[in-house]
Amino acid sequence: MDNILINISYIISILIEMGVPVIFAFYMWKKYKVSWALFFLGMLLFLVSLCRIPLNNIFSLYIGRNFTGVFAVMIVGLFASFTAGIFEEGVRALAFGLIIKSKSYEKAVIYGIGHGGGGESMIFVGISVLVSFIVYRIFPGSLPADLLNEVAGIAWYMPLAGALERILTIAIQVSLSVMVMYAFLKKKYYFILISILYHIIIDFVSIYINYKFGIFLSEMMLFIFAGISIAIIYILRPRKREIGMIEG
Repeated sequence: MDNILINISYIISILIEMGVPVIFAFYMWKKYKVSWALFFLGMLLFLVSLCRIPLNNIFSLYIGRNFTGVFAVMIVGLFASFTAGIFEEGVRALAFGLIIKSKSYEKAVIYGIGHGGGGESMIFVGISVLVSFIVYRIFPGSLPADLLNEVAGIAWYMPLAGALERILTIAIQVSLSVMVMYAFLKKKYYFILISILYHIIIDFVSIYINYKFGIFLSEMMLFIFAGISIAIIYILRPRKREIGMIEG
């Protein structure tokens, strides 16, 4: 029974991680006529932002050799959160400041879906989960014994928890895109710094709570951040009066 449940859980999670971003992007394209190119731009630039990973690994190795315990975990987590904020908001600022000439709220939303949904959920997480599932279920003999035992020991609901996390993360990534686009639309460039700080806080708090209290409370915290992010998306949306003034 558990074997059936874990298989179903993996399949549903893969469908969510791969399908939900496409559904969101399709909705934006259909309703607001924004180009799919912005979705793929967000996907591409998210992958570009991952150039920070070798830097994180080098720093982690250095800390691991010289420090132990809670301090080591926290300083590595803070550094990883800092580089995520700088690199991801940096490529967003590059996209909205230099690449996207005609700027709008809707373009920020579909870019954010591409960044957090296309790049992070579909490629970075979804494909890796799909490959892991295929290898574990079809070619288990190709995995080292310790890794095989680790995968086999995963609770059946964990893939679904990961899929839920991806959906919440898309909301967060869209809010960050909306903030950076708002910086350029309103020429309030300090919003870029706010987006970096918000990104760092989300990542670090999630790492800290997961380390201290476990994944359940970490997911609850992500729910809260997703709720805050949805509020940001709503608050920064253009008002009808503003749209009428621009069109006039």
